[in-house]
Amino acid sequence: MADPALSGTDVAHDTPKTLPDHRSTVRALTFNMASIVVGKVIAVVIGLVSIALITRALGPDGYGAYRTILTFVSFVSIASDLGLQIVVLRELGRPGRDHGRLMGAAMLLRMLLSAAVMAAGALVSLVMPYDSTIVQGILVAAPYYVVFQAAMMLQSVFQRHLRQGQQAISETVGGLVMLGLVWLAVQADAGVVPMVGAMLGGGFVQLLVAWPLAQRLQRFRPTVDLPIWRELMATGLPIAGSRVILSTILRGDILLLSLLATDAAVGLYGVPSKMFEILITLAVLFNGMLMPMLVTALAEKDEAAARATGGHAITAMLIFGGGVIAAFAAFPAEVLTVVAGPEFAVAAPALTIVAVAIAANAVAQVYRHMLTAMDLQRQAFLTDCIGLGVALVSYFTLIPRFSYLGAAFGTALTETALCLGLMAAVAWSGVWPPILSALVKAVLVTALSIAAMLGLARLGLFWPLALVAGGLVFLGLTVIVRLAPPAYLEAMLKRKKRQPAAS
Repeated sequence: MADPALSGTDVAHDTPKTLPDHRSTVRALTFNMASIVVGKVIAVVIGLVSIALITRALGPDGYGAYRTILTFVSFVSIASDLGLQIVVLRELGRPGRDHGRLMGAAMLLRMLLSAAVMAAGALVSLVMPYDSTIVQGILVAAPYYVVFQAAMMLQSVFQRHLRQGQQAISETVGGLVMLGLVWLAVQADAGVVPMVGAMLGGGFVQLLVAWPLAQRLQRFRPTVDLPIWRELMATGLPIAGSRVILSTILRGDILLLSLLATDAAVGLYGVPSKMFEILITLAVLFNGMLMPMLVTALAEKDEAAARATGGHAITAMLIFGGGVIAAFAAFPAEVLTVVAGPEFAVAAPALTIVAVAIAANAVAQVYRHMLTAMDLQRQAFLTDCIGLGVALVSYFTLIPRFSYLGAAFGTALTETALCLGLMAAVAWSGVWPPILSALVKAVLVTALSIAAMLGLARLGLFWPLALVAGGLVFLGLTVIVRLAPPAYLEAMLKRKKRQPAAS
């Protein structure tokens, strides 16, 4: 392998400064997102099929134990995060840095921290008030998060080079392996712990596939590099604080349910919660592509370009969130029956409420990335502290009284509060992308689409057909009310028109 210090170095060239083509920005966002849509749809389908297999095999009680295991381990894993992935992604967007050296140091630091924290978490589980099945599952799941976080670090390379399709390949292969192992566990009626083992097997395969693909884009070698380690940890600590808080918000509902309610309540809420996790990955991938563009625009002091990029991203997330709300508000019980089985249909109100949290989270991610690109992580951290307060008050007030419905309400309230707080922080910075008009249009389009879906269903149309028809209404209305900006649509439909000829 070539020396990463040489092969991974990006050399800055003195090139004349040109005004950025905002259409090119839109095209880059749109068509790089399109390059991974198929892979991500496959990954989402795999996730939903795995839910269908596991929930039907384990039932609400067994699935509740399964979700408790994963929630506990994922909560512990955040202690090793230190904001490394988002800091590395930002630094990979800076010209002139030795990207090979940076990635090599960051990858080894990530793996060492993850292994140490997960080992400590496994020991803590031995004294928690959980039964033996949950403790055994935690011991199996702990190694998964070591390989998972390593794979997520590689995602920074794919995002930097706008090659998220290669990340999707590794996720798809790992997901298929996991799904196959789940199917074998179901056939053997093996129970909760082997289901967790299936996830571990899929995680190893994902990392093995992603590693060589990332090396083709950026050569690096895991290495001890104390100066870079100190830089990464010092820069990432405010982000790490936010990540710990966000993990508390994201996982605190199920953790509290697992201590105050039954496994069945955890299982019923676990399906909407898992769908939340699956769907926000689409927003995570989209917003990850924003970072290099925002860093470049801000480094050139082009606030107009940063504002335009942020505005397009917010519009895209409002469309995404509105579509999710429309589908889950119109047919929540039907969706849960298909995904998890009829035993879980009673959690329909929770799914509708969680849809609001999905939409708020998607928009909030745009603002969070903008603050990080502007080196305003502390403002994000302060907002997250407020969000944590909202979460704790909501969870401790609502969960004891309303069980999993209280958890759903608490999540929606918290995600909305975070979105508003991050929006205010970005507005305070002076880089203020427009949102009010797009928000009003998104609410109107969503409401009309829900009415169309319910109206068609009442007229006797089979609900999946009503869902598809309502989705077409939703997309048509986004164009009619000009929610999707004309420049955005023109860039998608005429992307080749203004491309320079190859010389």
